[in-house]
Amino acid sequence: MEKLWTTSEVAQCLGVTEVDVEELVRQGKLTGYKLGGQFLRFRPGQVEALKGAVAFRPYVGKPTARGAGAWRQRMQDFLYFYDFYLVSAAFLAVLLIYLVAAG
Repeated sequence: MEKLWTTSEVAQCLGVTEVDVEELVRQGKLTGYKLGGQFLRFRPGQVEALKGAVAFRPYVGKPTARGAGAWRQRMQDFLYFYDFYLVSAAFLAVLLIYLVAAG
């Protein structure tokens, strides 16, 4: 039985990001097999065939914001990605203050 590749192995082979690999699966250009209901695995032969058939543009990353609104955009990104942790920390701080004041 051949070894199935992970999403990161496919991304490395194709020279794209893991998000791009998942997009290729959504578009139906690449067949992914779910193991355990959540882990995508791929047949190396299918990946190699796709690599030969499709030209990929290299990933250059998200353009960075510059200028007057750059700090605002970075702050929005930070809050978007870490909102759960910030709310959790605030809740724990309030709970700790309550427990110290009550005891």
